[in-house]
Amino acid sequence: MSVRPILWQIKKRLLLACVRFKFWFDVYSSGAEPVSFVCNICGTPCRVPPYVMSRERLSCYGCGSTIRFRSVVNALSIALEIGLMPLPANPVRKSIVGIGMTDSECYAGKLEKKFSYRNTYFHKGPKLDILNLDNSDDGLADFIICSDVLEHVAPPVHLAFQNLFRLLKRGGVLVLTVPLVDEAFAREHFPGLGEYHFESRGDRRVLVNRTASGSYEEFNELVFHGGEGETLEMRLFSREWLLKELENAGFVKVRVLDKDYPDFGIFWRQDISVPLVAWK
Repeated sequence: MSVRPILWQIKKRLLLACVRFKFWFDVYSSGAEPVSFVCNICGTPCRVPPYVMSRERLSCYGCGSTIRFRSVVNALSIALEIGLMPLPANPVRKSIVGIGMTDSECYAGKLEKKFSYRNTYFHKGPKLDILNLDNSDDGLADFIICSDVLEHVAPPVHLAFQNLFRLLKRGGVLVLTVPLVDEAFAREHFPGLGEYHFESRGDRRVLVNRTASGSYEEFNELVFHGGEGETLEMRLFSREWLLKELENAGFVKVRVLDKDYPDFGIFWRQDISVPLVAWK
């Protein structure tokens, strides 16, 4: 057995121990009423300071989950009607086939133990390019998790929605999150994107694009999520745009899960990033 996974696990445990200590220190030093919940991913009972309860901030010191990660697992439980309980308490259901699209390792490994689930990636195996599907994958999945992915897919994004629909069995379900914004600000950043590359302009990176007509254009207000590379933000969605794309792709029912689930540490202070569940 390679020593690298063991070292990674030790590092993770030490990090989470430090986080847990800081949470407790902050709770008692500030005098603020702690937020108590049971993580629905790992089953850890948590008591944390209120300031960590935001969408992307680590708020479980058992597995390192965020509100978004817990909301994704909660949405999957609702969609599959398997009961609202922590994943470790759920029975194994290998008859249910699932696909993850670069899902967090925070919950991907646990889903593998419970379902016939495969996490996929764009740049490494097992690979899945949602804009270029193999026909053999049609109707493969009972569920797909696509969390904060579609804002990075190259245009035209409607192809991604159509292919997500293709991947699902009839009656299958898509669990989807994207950062949502007000409709006035929802837009494609690079609507004419064709052949493109990045260049440096002083201390900034710019995107140089060659359109279908052969003309060139440059964009210098680039937004990267989680670092530079393949995490370039291609667009911002509004709820209305997202619902319309799902409808056009053929999904017959969509449910927006904007309800709080305090027992699992899921709170939505802003209606900008709640998960959606869409049925084929």
